[in-house]
Amino acid sequence: MKKLHLKPLLIVAFLNETAYSMMWPLATIYIHDILHKSLTIAGIALLLFSTANVIGAVVAGKLYDRWNQFWLTIGAMIGCIIVCILGAFFVDWPGYALVLTGFGFVTGWLTTAVNVYGTLMSGRSTTKIFNELYLVLNLGLVIGTMAISEIFKNSVVPIFILVTIIYIVSLVVLLFYFPQQRLEYTSFQADKKVASQPTKRLDSRILAVSFLSLVIMWMMYTQWESNFSIYLLDNGFKLRFYSLLWALNGVVIIIVQLLLARWPQLISKLKNRIIVGLLFLAISYFVTLATNSVLLICVGMILLTIGEAFYVPTVPALINAGTPVEQKGHRQGLVNGFSSIGRAIGPMFGGLIVDHASFKVLFIVAGFALLAITLLNYWASKGIQE
Repeated sequence: MKKLHLKPLLIVAFLNETAYSMMWPLATIYIHDILHKSLTIAGIALLLFSTANVIGAVVAGKLYDRWNQFWLTIGAMIGCIIVCILGAFFVDWPGYALVLTGFGFVTGWLTTAVNVYGTLMSGRSTTKIFNELYLVLNLGLVIGTMAISEIFKNSVVPIFILVTIIYIVSLVVLLFYFPQQRLEYTSFQADKKVASQPTKRLDSRILAVSFLSLVIMWMMYTQWESNFSIYLLDNGFKLRFYSLLWALNGVVIIIVQLLLARWPQLISKLKNRIIVGLLFLAISYFVTLATNSVLLICVGMILLTIGEAFYVPTVPALINAGTPVEQKGHRQGLVNGFSSIGRAIGPMFGGLIVDHASFKVLFIVAGFALLAITLLNYWASKGIQE
């Protein structure tokens, strides 16, 4: 019986994120600058994309608790390949938006698949697994976003072709190195080193705050992924600079994750990592405030990334630690689902503020919203005994 190993999972996660990261930064730029639609229309297209992503994530979470994880993942991977092939032919409006929506559904499914496989890894700390997954995901993000600055020349066809090839390679890894039998969850106690919480202590209040925080955090984070790219291009910055910002994002994430791996007791409690992460995210928007200064933009990105590096991998680890075995897949689906709701609302929310006010107002709103959920998480964390 073939066992699940971490290295193939990391490779699949890396490939999937590389492909995904060649699509999302490009969507707003392509719709606004090439298809000549407003930021609000671009936001609606991304709303459809992310809504489909939510549905894919939640449906997958339910199915992964009941059915064979391998064949469910194979189906999602084949779906990605089919959608990307169609994308090479439907490059105008509204065809591109429809392809983007289909892409959202299958990638939401795949993201849940990676998280579920992370919880199925036996003999290893779940927190460490999610940190390693997060590290390779961000390497994929760096490579994907840097690639589009070199490949994108007013046409998305080369992007769709390359993304299709990446998913085919990922499918091959899945076929040859993943166990085909259904896997069962096992418990592992090493997470005590970072103070994971027993299931009974994650009550409905903590779960509600965690899921609400995911929505707000990703609503604001997507401003960097979508609307801020238009701001930079409109103010004379090149697409290469935008790609380099995400390269900087990846480098900082690697540094933070290496520090946490070397000194896990630096911030040992998961609830404290979440609060620190949200605080850094909030500060980043006040530092940047839609400035034209390259230095402040870079500092803002560094602060944003530090916050992201603390917050993003900690939430699924916290949820997993406090979830009964029979609900683990469902809860990981909800983590991805609520994250995708934030991603869905964010671009349209930001586009409406920019269209009726300014980028500066948008970043002020984002900063105060993140401060509010930081305080809310501090209040909720009092109910977690570590």
